[in-house]
Formats: sequence, structure tokens, C-alpha cells
Amino acid sequence: MDTPAALVDVSSARMFLAAVAPEWEWLLAQIEAEGGYVRFPRQLSVTIKNLKIESYPRLYENEAAVGALVGRALLGPQGFEDLDREAAAASPKERGQFVVDFMKQLSALDAPFTLPKTPSEERAAQAAFEALAPDEQKSQVRVWQHLLMGFLVTFYQHLSVAVHGEKLSALVAQAKAGDTLAFAKAVQIDKRVLTEIPFFRERYAQAAMESDSRLLDEVGRRLSAPPYRGRIRHKALWLTFAALETLGLLDDFKHEELLDFCDSIGIGRHKNRIDDVKNLSKRLAEYRRFQGRGLVVESTP
Repeated sequence: MDTPAALVDVSSARMFLAAVAPEWEWLLAQIEAEGGYVRFPRQLSVTIKNLKIESYPRLYENEAAVGALVGRALLGPQGFEDLDREAAAASPKERGQFVVDFMKQLSALDAPFTLPKTPSEERAAQAAFEALAPDEQKSQVRVWQHLLMGFLVTFYQHLSVAVHGEKLSALVAQAKAGDTLAFAKAVQIDKRVLTEIPFFRERYAQAAMESDSRLLDEVGRRLSAPPYRGRIRHKALWLTFAALETLGLLDDFKHEELLDFCDSIGIGRHKNRIDDVKNLSKRLAEYRRFQGRGLVVESTP
């Protein structure tokens, strides 16, 4: 997979990843608790339903729309279009400043982006929402719809890179071009593609009607093998590698700098902690090897 040019500078990437890392690690812990299968925690499932964003997998069909979602949530359509034009002509450091400014706006929201993780947090969030005026509620719903869809899609995009060596959007595109294996891999990462992306829904129904055992067996095999169990011990670390690679920064780090970066954003501080450069180098080599060979799923019992 080709490494993109740097999209932002390192300090901006650090600020962004430090903000989302706790939510990533929490969601990964929920997946781990389910034996490696992706089952949304109840609080997250309720939030998705209440916000009416069940169709978020349609964004895998248009990768460029993911970043636009979050930008439009805060800036409005015209404001985002102006910012997008500026960013296209900017240097990585200047684009990084856009990220910094964006994160400041995000932290200033009345309801900052923190997923409800317990019943008490869920009740507190609901009470805070109900205390808002009707027009403020409408605005908050719009912001949260965009932010949560962007969070979910970005999470699964990067997790797909760590597991399969390709973004989920790439797998979806390959599946629509007729690749059965890509179809099954995409379903394994996010099962909701089967119900929310028309091509997947129709192709799977056709396979069932025509007894297309090749597609049905491949999907069944992938769904029965949890992708996040087995030899990937450092899932949050791999997710960070994938995010940095997407930002075009992973190859710019010396291994000691990468260890410091991961520690600074809180990745690997507790379970499966990475204590030294040698250990991190091994984990990065594993990430590269599995990414290149696509053997993560094959290694799963």
C-alpha cells in the first residue's frame, strides 16, 4: 500500500489522536470482552439509533465525505467549503493548524465528544440534552450526528488497515467491482455494510437465491472468525500505526520518537504496555508483516 504524503504535522496529529485515543481504547476493550467480535456496547447502539445514523456505512462508498461530515457539523456547508479550499493549498503544518483550531472548537461544544460508557453517564448526557432550549437541541443533534458518524467510520477505516492492510472503503470499492474476498472482508470489519449499503444487500440476497456457495461460504467463514482475537495483542497500538500511516506520518518517525509519541497520547500505558524501543520495533514489524500478507484473520483460531 502506498504511503500518502504528510497531511498534517506531528504536533497536530498528537493533539487529535490524544483526543480520540480514549474512545478508541474503550471501544476496543468492548470488542475484546466479546471474544474479538464487533458488538456495539448497548449505550453506543442506543445513541446510534436515537440519532438516526444507522446508515453511516454508506460513507464507506465515499471516503472524502468522512472528513467533510465533521467539518460541516461545526462550520456549516459554506464555512467548510472555504476551509477545504484553504487546506488543499496549505502545507502540512498549516493543515495541522486547521486540526488544532478544529479541536478547540470541538472542546468548546456544550456536549463535547465523549461516548457514554455507563448507565449513569448515559442519564447525565440525556439530562444535559433535555435542559437545552429546542433550537439548541436541534443544533446539538446535528453536530452529534456528524461527529459520531465520522468517529465510527474513521475507527473502522483504520481498524481495517490494521487487520486487512486496506481501508474499509477500499474493500467496499473492490467488492463492488466483483471481488468476493473483499466483500467478505468488508462484512467482517463492519457487518452493517450488509444491511445499509444497497450493493451489499442486493448482492448477498442474490447469492442466497442462486446458492452462490463461494460468496456465502466466504462470508460465513469470515463472520465465524473474530478478526480481533489471536495474535494481535496490541490492537490500540496497531490502530495508532494505521492512523499515522493514513496521515502520512508513520515512516517519518524514528522508533524512539514513535514510542514517545504513543506514550504522549496515552496508547499502551496500561494493558500490554510497550516499555521500550525494542518492543515497539517488534510490534511495528508485526504490523507491517501482517498488513503486507493479510494473515491476521488466518491466524485466528
